[in-house]
Amino acid sequence: MRTPVWLLVWLSIVAGKLAAGEPVGLRAESFLVPPSTGPLVSVDVKNLQDVPYQGKIGMKGPEGWKITPEYREVSLKPGEVARVTFAVEEGRNTPGNRYPVEVSATGGGRTVTRRQDVVVASAPYFKPAIDGNVKDWKDAIPVTFETGGKKTTISTYWNRRQFAILVAVEEDRLVRADQAQVFDAVQLAVSPADAATGTSPNDEAERFEFLFLAGEGGKGKCFQLAAPGMKLAEAAKPRSLGTFAYEDADVAVSRKDGVTYYECAIPFRPMRDRIRPSEGREFRLSVLVHDPDGTGIRDWGQAAGLWPCQRNPLAWSKWKGARWGEKPPFDNKVEWGLCSSQY
Repeated sequence: MRTPVWLLVWLSIVAGKLAAGEPVGLRAESFLVPPSTGPLVSVDVKNLQDVPYQGKIGMKGPEGWKITPEYREVSLKPGEVARVTFAVEEGRNTPGNRYPVEVSATGGGRTVTRRQDVVVASAPYFKPAIDGNVKDWKDAIPVTFETGGKKTTISTYWNRRQFAILVAVEEDRLVRADQAQVFDAVQLAVSPADAATGTSPNDEAERFEFLFLAGEGGKGKCFQLAAPGMKLAEAAKPRSLGTFAYEDADVAVSRKDGVTYYECAIPFRPMRDRIRPSEGREFRLSVLVHDPDGTGIRDWGQAAGLWPCQRNPLAWSKWKGARWGEKPPFDNKVEWGLCSSQY
């Protein structure tokens, strides 16, 4: 008996839908120390089904690397997320700080694979001069990503008193707040490693959030937009910046050869109870670059491979002078670390 054509068509449609819907989401996290030091690396696994999932998670590094064990077993409830860890036993550093990896999940008769370029996201120990001269940043570990054909590079340092960040923004022009109603800025969020972003406006923020702007003559301004304990509903309101000036930060903004450099240092003192400055410390960090007359918002969370479901309208504070896109940015909690040096 021949199978009816309509049934064949229906079966092909169902098969296509099943093939299109992956059972799990995968993401390799950034390295927190250089690969040559033999770090532990993590893979995030999310069950995307409404039924339990059991499988084996594997990870491969660049050619010549040795990552163990061969796989990790997971058992996930519907919607559950697990973090599984592997060890880099043999790895090599590269000058470009970009490492192609492949993560896979095998279970339920299917194998899901995701290829990513991951980076070392870590701050070496050093105290730079915040003076508009970026020569002090040569021993940082730069993280570069591209948005709309323009590069953004994030470099970080730490010392016992300050956390310092340099954000180099390739852009056609710098628009200051005294030049237009909508202007350029860099937004930074720093959180403890165990912090989470709430999903209800009544939840409290678990982040320290800052905004850096350019001023005249290479000067910069800092505003503190959020701190732990603040209601997310309050942070989500577009607020004028005047009352949020943060005088304890050092900021310098310079521009050379089509690149704007936001150089900033914020004190650890208010964060010390939640993020203690010490070698090997893991925490969470993300950056939004506001380039309204160019690429729009550049989001490190997106470049770091966060899942689409991790866009969260409560993850970042709103402020007057920004131009937000149709979709909210990704979550502000991307892994970062403190290390002794880049070597």
